[in-house]
Amino acid sequence: MSRVLRPIWLIALLNLLGRHGRPYRGPVSANFDGQRFHNIHPKAHKSLRSVLKWQLNRAPQQPWQTLPLTPLSPAIVPRVHGAELRVTYINHATLLIQQHGLNILTDPLWSQRASPFEFIGPKRHHAPGLSLDQLPPIDVILVSHNHYDHLDLHSLRQLAERFPQARVITGLGNAGLIKDCGLSHIDELDWWQSLPLNQALTLHAVPAQHWSARARRDTNRSLWLGFVLESAEGPLLFPGDSGLGPEFGQIHQRFGPMRFAALPIGAYAPRWFMRDNHMNPDDAVQAHQQLASQCSMAIHFGTFNLSDEEQFAPVQELTQALLERQVPAGQFRAPQPGEQWSVPVLHAARDD
Repeated sequence: MSRVLRPIWLIALLNLLGRHGRPYRGPVSANFDGQRFHNIHPKAHKSLRSVLKWQLNRAPQQPWQTLPLTPLSPAIVPRVHGAELRVTYINHATLLIQQHGLNILTDPLWSQRASPFEFIGPKRHHAPGLSLDQLPPIDVILVSHNHYDHLDLHSLRQLAERFPQARVITGLGNAGLIKDCGLSHIDELDWWQSLPLNQALTLHAVPAQHWSARARRDTNRSLWLGFVLESAEGPLLFPGDSGLGPEFGQIHQRFGPMRFAALPIGAYAPRWFMRDNHMNPDDAVQAHQQLASQCSMAIHFGTFNLSDEEQFAPVQELTQALLERQVPAGQFRAPQPGEQWSVPVLHAARDD
């Protein structure tokens, strides 16, 4: 099968056979019209015709390399307390966040493919930086939206076996799929809703510029969102996946400068197709600036080949964007899987 026809066949198959949850049913709101969710500034959903246009006109791409795992062997402590914040980059959008006695996972993905199937779909090109067996006890799992590279049923089932009491927090309409994985403590949130996680840490659901679908027929029937973890030491942002829109400015307006932000830099080409829903590295640097982030970590790159940029282009272009926008390179870096950061207390919070 040719390189052109194979992606088209794959997309058609995923659209027809992909498993999805029940559509969300609830009252009309600022971001829900009674049937589907939409962005703060609504974007037209890409039609099947646009998808075919992209696939039929894809430029030749160098094959991605499967990279060995760099043996970083981070010291994963059972818990951290006080003002300490540790963030371990596992892969793609999967982070281990350790703060105020809680161990929090974001968009867990350990599968070999970002796909509903084991035999087709984007395959892994870098091993996770931590295995499931290396994880400390997990208290909270954050699921930003239902795309296969963010809501992975196989990984959630494995986590349910290991940590059945873990609390899952996600957007409206996603609980059904997650519950089927064996996780029963699930909270669904709308944008700007909040939950206390303990006496020191509050979680806020925040908007992102993106979309949702696991099959063609469930487009935007569940909510996509990001998360802010707020504490006395400064807020932390995990946006899931997002284009560059007004959301980052609104988040800064509500919460002030970020102590830490995880910002996606991959899956951005071609820009005419991806711009609305995925930031490129220059967009991510602008988001970093809008958030007044003290420390930003690049995510969502280098693990799965999801679009047309070359394998190492996101990191190279991030370096260039930081230079052009005069942002110190130490403020916004791309980690290796397994790399652990100890994040300082936000200067503004410390001064207060």
